[in-house]
Amino acid sequence: MAYFKLEEPVRFHRYPFDFHSHFAGILPVESNSRWTRDRRVFRVGERQVSLEKGQELSLIGLLMSARGVAPEVDGKALEEARQAAHYELFELALQRMVRRNPFAATDRQGYLRGECAAENIYLACLILAQRFGRTSPPAAIDQPAIYLGTLELLGASAVRDSETDQFVRYFNRKIWSGNKYTPFDDAYWARGAIRDRHPGEFACLTLGFLLHEGISHTQTATGEDEVAVLDSLFEQFNASEKTAYRLLAHTAHGYASEAAFDAELHRILRHFEIQQGQPPQARLVGIDLLGMETATGLYRQFFDFLLGQAAVFRRYLDGKPETRKVVLHIHCGEGTGVSDDNRSLCGYFLRNANALDDFYAALSAYAWKCYGNTIGQGKARLRERENLQDRDKAPSALAGLFDELFFGNSLTSSGLRLRRFDITSGTTQALVAYYARTNVVNLCQALASRDADGNSYYRRLLESDLFSLRIGHAYYYRNYLASKFPELCFDTNLGSNFITGASGLFDSLQEYRLNRGLRHLDGYVGTDQLKELSLAIAYQGEQRLDPQQMQYVHALAESQSGFDELGGHLPGTPGWAKPALEQFFASQCALYRSEEDRYFQFEAYRRLFAQVLNWRSYLLGADGQGVEHSNVQDEAIRMALLLNYAAADRHGRVPVASLENAQRLLVQLGSAYWEETIGAVDLAGAPHRDRELQRFEGFAAPASVVRISTRSS
Repeated sequence: MAYFKLEEPVRFHRYPFDFHSHFAGILPVESNSRWTRDRRVFRVGERQVSLEKGQELSLIGLLMSARGVAPEVDGKALEEARQAAHYELFELALQRMVRRNPFAATDRQGYLRGECAAENIYLACLILAQRFGRTSPPAAIDQPAIYLGTLELLGASAVRDSETDQFVRYFNRKIWSGNKYTPFDDAYWARGAIRDRHPGEFACLTLGFLLHEGISHTQTATGEDEVAVLDSLFEQFNASEKTAYRLLAHTAHGYASEAAFDAELHRILRHFEIQQGQPPQARLVGIDLLGMETATGLYRQFFDFLLGQAAVFRRYLDGKPETRKVVLHIHCGEGTGVSDDNRSLCGYFLRNANALDDFYAALSAYAWKCYGNTIGQGKARLRERENLQDRDKAPSALAGLFDELFFGNSLTSSGLRLRRFDITSGTTQALVAYYARTNVVNLCQALASRDADGNSYYRRLLESDLFSLRIGHAYYYRNYLASKFPELCFDTNLGSNFITGASGLFDSLQEYRLNRGLRHLDGYVGTDQLKELSLAIAYQGEQRLDPQQMQYVHALAESQSGFDELGGHLPGTPGWAKPALEQFFASQCALYRSEEDRYFQFEAYRRLFAQVLNWRSYLLGADGQGVEHSNVQDEAIRMALLLNYAAADRHGRVPVASLENAQRLLVQLGSAYWEETIGAVDLAGAPHRDRELQRFEGFAAPASVVRISTRSS
């Protein structure tokens, strides 16, 4: 039966792991998360930093606390304090442009890290200046005057009316987090401003947010220069809150040369060198190789370095019995789609125009016109958006301003029709797909490359018994990777893949907005998108099984026995993963044991076997909750839904037990993987973060739709 419906609401208990995490990107701009435990004090560097009971765990919460706002403040006083914090956050962005403006670079031919976020700040300045009657020709984007002038303007209380309040909040969301028109890495660039101003508070609130989200075990990546300070904080936090937070030292965002990459690896290596009989950092467990988003990665050089320093890593593990393997987390197969010609409006113009002419004046007038259009169409936009989503809070009256600026209209100057980075554009999706795929291919070639003795890097890395290899993203060619290198694992973070454009599922603004059910688990999602997603990360077709496995499934359907023999039919699957897979398979098959239609039963068993074979995809991560609007609890629900999309019985009912079995599998696999690579797992440390799946219904056919609705408990 193609129409299916959830039997009854299902409660999802917390998924306690985050296997793909970037420390600087975790805190959201605003949140409903609060520190619910008693006051804690931690030493961060040379300072004492506290977490107060009731404190909001967000960038705005950080600034409110720094301003002395007590957590118990509520009502009008809280709203005034929140708005003041928003102004301060916006002012930090303006100051960032004075001190670290990407457009101050002498070479503007290539994409400048941070330039789209920087342009967001510049456009905000242009609009504010015109709104308050400052009509003189605008300064160029690389000139401090416009940002200093905006700081001065906002210093006047008369300027801070309700429209400006809403304006500042809107732009803060566009500057400090990734979005459809702002690459996620640009948001990381912006966040340097608040991290520089409040490093200790930023770090403590980040850990508090992880805990509140129900995460008790994480491997989070940070820069080499922050490892020592954060390692000490992690150790204090783990002891205080009974968590198991671990660090990975990540490489730089891009490399000027192979020599620069090698120098950075040697700086990271220092943190693994035994000093006075002890490893210098107790919570450091591995290296995070960041992705080369618009170039090919230096994988072979990375592997050469690791094998050449095997003695250092061996001594490190010998001196640290609580860590069993050095984690190698390799970003591969994502991409962002930025390029020299797919970037900010200003970057595109400065690269390609022969003369400035009246560009900045034209851009200023264009921004003001788009702002006016957005305000004028506000009610119609709000009505349309409210009809497409399930949420209590109405969108901002400015919702759609960036669509107006970068999608609905365009600016032509000096003969150039300007264009802005957009994750749903054909240009972006082509670039993302190209670099993501070529990096997966290059990783395959590097792993398969052989030395003079005929041994591959893959085999040498694993046989050293020093390293565990986990691939972050690998959205493309995942099935091929898993088949060729069966001891690799992946971590899946679909929520971040949507906001970075890596999934390529949404080829237009309208598709992106319509499929809110997939992105936010509240709304609708097309069945074609669900199928494409499933094919990429968890292929369940009959070709997924080899002939011997198909014979085993036939025997199961005929004899209704032998379910406990699954482990013998999983070649390449490590022993640590098999108990969880065997329990899942037996529990799921039991739901179909009484089915009288033998073909339907066989198909159910075959699909479940294919799901077992896709076990490498069931380690989950958020990849920067605040920057990429992601949530690891959402990832767990999303994966369980993908596994159950075709699980309805012949009467169209999706069994509650099937969803419960899926979420149990995710937690058990995460636990087994952690025990294999790090050590013992204690899941008592984090609070429960239950969510309820209230609606999961649709028509399982091409060109149809599924509706999803969830609620936090």
